[in-house]
Amino acid sequence: MSSLRLPIAKHFDRVQDGSIKLQRWDRMDRTDQELPPDAKCTRCRGRAAIRMPSHHANFCSQCFVHYFRNAVKRALKVLGFSEPVPLMVAISGGKDSLALWSVLHDLGYPTRGIHINLGIDVFSDASEEVVRRFAQERGLSYTAYSLRQVFGYTLPEIKTRTRRKICGVCGLLKRQLLNRLTIQEGFRNLALGHNLDDEAGRLLGNIVRHRYQYFPKQYPLLPSSHSRMPTKLKPLYRLEAHEIRTYCGLSGIMPIEIPCPLSRGATSHSYKEALDFLEARMPGTKRDFLFSYVERREPPHAKPDFGTCKHCGEPAYDDSCSVCNLADRLKNTRPQPQGD
Repeated sequence: MSSLRLPIAKHFDRVQDGSIKLQRWDRMDRTDQELPPDAKCTRCRGRAAIRMPSHHANFCSQCFVHYFRNAVKRALKVLGFSEPVPLMVAISGGKDSLALWSVLHDLGYPTRGIHINLGIDVFSDASEEVVRRFAQERGLSYTAYSLRQVFGYTLPEIKTRTRRKICGVCGLLKRQLLNRLTIQEGFRNLALGHNLDDEAGRLLGNIVRHRYQYFPKQYPLLPSSHSRMPTKLKPLYRLEAHEIRTYCGLSGIMPIEIPCPLSRGATSHSYKEALDFLEARMPGTKRDFLFSYVERREPPHAKPDFGTCKHCGEPAYDDSCSVCNLADRLKNTRPQPQGD
């Protein structure tokens, strides 16, 4: 792979995203239970409609939206983005990325969405259609790329050529390509839709597996360490998955409802389910677990320890970047028959 070219993509005016299938313990969460008729909103003392056990509070719909936006504003302030600056927003079509794009727009941040179609039958086209509708309905702009367009293979094609777990390969490619495409689009900051459940599950997995080498990046802000790398921020890290689902319902956001067919067996689901099990019995466990870690450590500092890939000119730890290394391996590997 002599160079990785990022061609001019299609530009659109609007997009919509999709919701991830609920986890088993989320379905049993007490937030789904109906409140008694005399339940009062903790903020305005009107009729409450939404149960918030982790906050020992109940909200009416209007006060919940106020709470949600304030949580994002607080996160942005903690991360050093209290004043509106242009943000590229990674849009998958799921509930998290659509909710993030919506609330950032409502808070006055200039945004542009970026979507990568992974080439997964039915799922990827449905996701891109959700993004298109969402953007069109709200007058938002975005750019859509395909993985084949920017890398040369779809994700199912990659799966037939590698023994590596496909979720790990997908994560690597999305991280690297979103970095490159964000800079190509003229943005210096990339907002990601990782929520509290995602971050707490990742932290638990790193602790259980003794993956201490990942702790330096276990923070909702990763500053740029290279001129070809954007600063990455996670403004939803203070919000749980069920809170984001509630916000989507109240805001008329219709994310994709089908899960990625290649994500079955992903270990991240198991760690999230373990935390959901504890949360159902001890509300606030997930928040305490994540925040006690984040608030006790120093924010990461930019460390310009990257070199430049000799093939594509992008940031790399060695002479060749991880994307070019993967492309070389795939080029020299024949597709393998896939079982059911």
